[in-house]
Amino acid sequence: MKKILHGLPLEELCARTLERISHVAETATSAEFAGTNDNPHAIRRAMNSLSEDRLLRHDGCEALDLVISILDGELEQETQEVVPVFHGRNDPEEGAIGTIVHERVLTPRGNQIAQCLGNLRVLREMLRVLEYRLAAERIVNRRFGG
Repeated sequence: MKKILHGLPLEELCARTLERISHVAETATSAEFAGTNDNPHAIRRAMNSLSEDRLLRHDGCEALDLVISILDGELEQETQEVVPVFHGRNDPEEGAIGTIVHERVLTPRGNQIAQCLGNLRVLREMLRVLEYRLAAERIVNRRFGG
């Protein structure tokens, strides 16, 4: 993922990040995801801090971390059980080859929250890469620009 983000032209990365912010903010603040009465307001406030002028400040990622923690709590409530799942194959000579991973069994709302959390984590990574690339551009411009 990081390799793809580093390979994009800077303007395209900015545009994709802004687009994802808009989409994720709309999804995360909906009543389906936010849960209790206080959560939608806290999520909306955090997502509003990701406007264009504050896009590259560290508080942007902190705001996303707050939203992620709120939705992680909601995901816990939507977890019906955690079951062991075998990922691998059964070899006739060696036996079972693979690993056992514990996966959540989620309610339909939990599945939507999990998808939203995935989008938030991708957005957080996009913001970090964008911040690093712009910082690198500023350094290069100062060093070689004049």
